[in-house]
Amino acid sequence: MLGKLEESLKSVVDRIARSNRIDEATVSKIVKDIQRAMLQADVNVKLVMSLSSKIKERSLKEKPKLNPREHVIKVVYEELVNIIGESTPIELKAQTIMMVGLQGSGKTTSTAKLARYFQKKGLKVGVIAADTFRPGAYDQLQQLCEDEGIAFYGEKGEEDAVGVAARGIEEFDRFDVKIVDTAGRHALEDDLIEEMINIKNVIHPDHRFLVMDAAIGQQAGEQAKRFHEAIE
Repeated sequence: MLGKLEESLKSVVDRIARSNRIDEATVSKIVKDIQRAMLQADVNVKLVMSLSSKIKERSLKEKPKLNPREHVIKVVYEELVNIIGESTPIELKAQTIMMVGLQGSGKTTSTAKLARYFQKKGLKVGVIAADTFRPGAYDQLQQLCEDEGIAFYGEKGEEDAVGVAARGIEEFDRFDVKIVDTAGRHALEDDLIEEMINIKNVIHPDHRFLVMDAAIGQQAGEQAKRFHEAIE
C-alpha cells in the first residue's frame, strides 16, 4: 500500500516537473491526482482534504522564490512532511525501551533490529523477552539476538510476563540500553492492556515504541490512540 502511494506521488511530482506552465487549472489537476493517490492508500479523508486545500492555496497565493514548477514541488513536499511528521532522531544514551503492538505487526523482529542499531553505535544492549503469550516468541527473539551477538534474557515456559520483565531489567542493570519485547494479541483486549500497564509500572520505560503493520491504513490512527491511552 505504501509502496503504491510512493509511486503515485512520485508520478505527480514528475508531471509537475514536466508541465509547460503552472496555472490554476494545472494546480487543480495536481491536487486531484494527490487526493486520488492518498484515498486509494486509505488515508483519512479529512486529512486528505486538509492537505489538498493547503497545497492549492500555497501554490497559487505564495510568491515563488524559485521557478513556478519548483515552487509547487516544494509546497507538495513541505505539506506532506507536515502531515507525516519529520523523523525523530534516536538518542544514543542509556535508556529503557518498551516495545508494544498487536500480534503479527513485526514487533519481535523490530526489537532485534533496534538492538542491533544501538549495538553498532557502540552501546551495550540487553534484550528482554517478556512475550510469554505467543508460542515461539522466546525462541524467535533468542535466535535473532544470538545471530547478532546481543545479550538476551528470557525465561522459557514462564507465564508471568511482568516478573520476566522485572528480572530482565535487574539482570541488565549495568547495560546502556534495555529493550523489552512485550506480548501482542489479535486485538487490544483488556488482559493485554492490563499486562502492558503492569510491565510499564515495573520497568519504568523512557520510551514506548508502537510497532504497526504499514498496510492497515486508517486503522493505524485508532490503534495508536488506544495504545497511547493504555500506557501513557
